[in-house]
Amino acid sequence: MSRKVKELRMEDVVFKPTLQPKKSEKKNVVQKSDSLSILKAIEIVNRQMQLQGLRHKTLLTYTQTMQKYVAFLKLETVDDINKEGFANWLESLNHLDKTTQANRFRFVSAILTRFYDNGWFKDQVKFWKDTRIKVDKKVKKAADVKELEILLSLIDTTSWIGWRDVTVCCE
Repeated sequence: MSRKVKELRMEDVVFKPTLQPKKSEKKNVVQKSDSLSILKAIEIVNRQMQLQGLRHKTLLTYTQTMQKYVAFLKLETVDDINKEGFANWLESLNHLDKTTQANRFRFVSAILTRFYDNGWFKDQVKFWKDTRIKVDKKVKKAADVKELEILLSLIDTTSWIGWRDVTVCCE
């Protein structure tokens, strides 16, 4: 007993790729006639990064950080982004660890660079490129005498490599 398998032809498959972002739920946002909504811009950049192959978690982190930036500054359009607001946002991060500050700065500046590359900043320079956040590298605590004794007791000094390791360790 055999069953019939329906043949799938290319004309049966409907594939219509679009570069348009998904529609935003907010309909009552008033914006300037020639200005792009910040939420729409974030959606477009998110889609561009998806097409580049960035991981889902990375995209989520970028989007969430940018949404916090937009909420803090109460931005509605891309034209509302400026150097003063960016500096205020950076100052608001002072309660965080320097590494976290640097990461959030990196995420927002990556999105702003995409905005710039897409031509959405009119007559503006990349003001975020002039900003640097210095992060001190953590230095490991030196081993004390007891820890060195334990290490030396575990190394086999009967071989040349073990003898060399003990010599390097005690310099």
